[in-house]
Amino acid sequence: MTSTLPLHMYIRPLIIEDAEQSCELEAKGFPEHERASLEKIKFRLTACPELCSGLFIREFEGKELKSETLIGHIMATKIPKSANGVTLITLESMGEVHSESSDTIGIHSLVIDPEFQKKNLATLLLTDYIQKLSNQEIGIRISIIAHEALVPFYERVGFQQQGENKDVQKDTQFASTKWIDMVKELVKEEYDN
Repeated sequence: MTSTLPLHMYIRPLIIEDAEQSCELEAKGFPEHERASLEKIKFRLTACPELCSGLFIREFEGKELKSETLIGHIMATKIPKSANGVTLITLESMGEVHSESSDTIGIHSLVIDPEFQKKNLATLLLTDYIQKLSNQEIGIRISIIAHEALVPFYERVGFQQQGENKDVQKDTQFASTKWIDMVKELVKEEYDN
C-alpha cells in the first residue's frame, strides 16, 4: 500500500442511490455478523440520510464527472432515549430504528475500504461528521460501540469511554469480542465575524 492520498476525494451526505455501494463497503470492512444488511442500509438512508455520510473518490473526464466510488462511510440513526440520561447503543437500536425526538445520534458503522486504510481517512471522515453535526444542531451527543482495540482511535477524536456494553454482549454473535460504549458531546463552534 502506498501512503499517498487519492485524488479528488469528496465527502457528502449519502443518498438512497448509494445503498448498493454502501452494502459492498460494509462487506469489505466488517465480518458478516457485524455488517448492516442492504435492508438496514436502505432504512437508514431513507429515515435519516442527514446522519449518513460518505467519502468518495471522484473520477473526471475533462471537466465532466465520470464516476464516484465510495471508499468510506458513516451510518447512523437517532437512538431511543434511555432512562438513565446517557443514551447508548443497544441491540434494539442497531435494527431498523430511528427516534427523531432523541438528542443522541448512534453511529452504527464507520468503515474505510481496506485498500485505503492507514491514511487517516477514518479520522478525516469522522472529524468532518462531528463538525457538521455540531454546527447543524441535530443532536447533543454521538454514541458508538467500539471494539476494545479501537478505543484509542475514538478517544483521539474526543469520545469518552462509558464502560463495557452489556446489552450487545448478550448476543452470541457479538459476544466473541469486548464492546465498549463511547460518547462524544457535540458543541457548536462559534466564529467571530
